[in-house]
Amino acid sequence: MNSVQHDVAGKKFLILQDGREAHLVYREIGAHVWDLYHTFVPTDFRGKGIASQLAEAALKTARAETKKIIPNCSFVQTYLKRHPEYSDLVIME
Repeated sequence: MNSVQHDVAGKKFLILQDGREAHLVYREIGAHVWDLYHTFVPTDFRGKGIASQLAEAALKTARAETKKIIPNCSFVQTYLKRHPEYSDLVIME
């Protein structure tokens, strides 16, 4: 699998593999909040930890850029339950 890229203009974290894209997309709410609202992994790439890689990259980037996050994506919510070390980033709308 290829590494995670951050497409700032497209507001998404993505992995390209065999011409297909897995992604986690977000909206910016003001200057300091990202709403992480949707994760997609192509069917035949599922079960390989790709969604976790995307979530981890988004959360690490949010921390590095002093952003807070709103976890509207159900996968991100699940990831956060497994990784409480990122709970300080979470705010609710």
